[in-house]
Amino acid sequence: MLAKVDQKGRLYLPKELRKNLPKEVYLVRVDDGILIVPKPEDPLKELEELGKNLPDIPIEEIKVEILKEAEKLAGE
Repeated sequence: MLAKVDQKGRLYLPKELRKNLPKEVYLVRVDDGILIVPKPEDPLKELEELGKNLPDIPIEEIKVEILKEAEKLAGE
């Protein structure tokens, strides 16, 4: 679906899309453009649900993996 941006940078979303969006959304920059993500009604509850799917790994191991990945990306 094509959307238009006016001279002031405002994005016009067609009614079909607007009716399915909540009052607030996050705009996330990705490699190919911008992703519109609806803001959850209860962000904390959403994070709790996401956390249930995380592997049972000690936080120190997770920190080490994050640092390794950051160093790898910094070297690119």
